[in-house]
Amino acid sequence: METETKIKLLAGLVGLAGFLFSVVQYVQVQRVNASAPYLERKLAWCEEAIETASAIATRRPAQVEDLARFEEMYWGVMGLIENAAITRAMDGFHTALANNAPDAEDVKSDPSSRKTLQGHALAIAHACRRELSHDWSSSWARER
Repeated sequence: METETKIKLLAGLVGLAGFLFSVVQYVQVQRVNASAPYLERKLAWCEEAIETASAIATRRPAQVEDLARFEEMYWGVMGLIENAAITRAMDGFHTALANNAPDAEDVKSDPSSRKTLQGHALAIAHACRRELSHDWSSSWARER
């Protein structure tokens, strides 16, 4: 093969590689753009679940609205986004809440009950952080 032919072939291959790279980049950007609304809702739902659980665990007495919202999220939207760790954390809080507070007036001010609920609320926050780090940024996954 002549040098000129080799150069033309090389230029064509470089052009094809550049085109293929552009197509791959375009597809990746479209995938991220398509998932952005879901990821934003997932972040908002995790934030709300964390805020609701922590409010129940720290307020004396717990507010009926917070208890109702946690139940709604537990039986609803969190099932849409949960991975195994979030499921375990939500289940743990739900069980602790059922064991420590059958109704809103009975959310105990007993320190051991409060600490149990607070620990489970914190577990929800940590599980959500780990899950969201896969979607948003690995820097969110910091562990102690």
